[in-house]
Amino acid sequence: MLTEDVAIIGTARVRCPACGLEQDAELVQSINTQKNPSAKQRLLDGELNVLTCACGKRTQLAANLLFSDPATDYLCQVCPGGDEAMAKAAETFRAVAAGARGPQRLVPTLNALVEKVKLLDAGLEDWAIEMTKVLLLASLGNELDRVLLFDSVDREASVLHWVLFDEDGRRPAPMASPLHAYTKLVTRTQGKPAPGELQIDRAWAVQAVREMISNAN
Repeated sequence: MLTEDVAIIGTARVRCPACGLEQDAELVQSINTQKNPSAKQRLLDGELNVLTCACGKRTQLAANLLFSDPATDYLCQVCPGGDEAMAKAAETFRAVAAGARGPQRLVPTLNALVEKVKLLDAGLEDWAIEMTKVLLLASLGNELDRVLLFDSVDREASVLHWVLFDEDGRRPAPMASPLHAYTKLVTRTQGKPAPGELQIDRAWAVQAVREMISNAN
């Protein structure tokens, strides 16, 4: 099992996309939730690996970051750079994470990591949430390219809360759906990913839903 006792923090020379000013920016490359709870909170607050320029422009910086939660033996690696970078990272990540008993994930962006962490804290299965997203977007008119992000769960009201973006990826709007649709997927389908399947995302969920529908026919 991989363990990280302290956050790994580096510095990068970056240019503000608004004014062009070059400056040093802090890059957190590793978070352990037991040792670095403040770094986890900064991640959830949208304050981690962000360049705040004197001109007022805030820019999220792309960087590799390993998130580990020892309590659940959960590991998630952020790997920007596209499909090729993700494929190369998967090989290294499997070797680094060898022996981990909990879920292991690979995501392309910091925002994707934030959603994974929210799901982890809520005690929800990310694979079933991704399948729920596909079914919800299909119910809106098969708009599978729309961005739909998990926000929170209200177990007392049995409701999942989401943030749905418009077709251009802007103007976020709140959305709610029954929790039982998610629960049904968890308990009644064989959709759970196989061990070692690292990328649990929209593409994975679309295929999983297709297989579920095919098996039901």
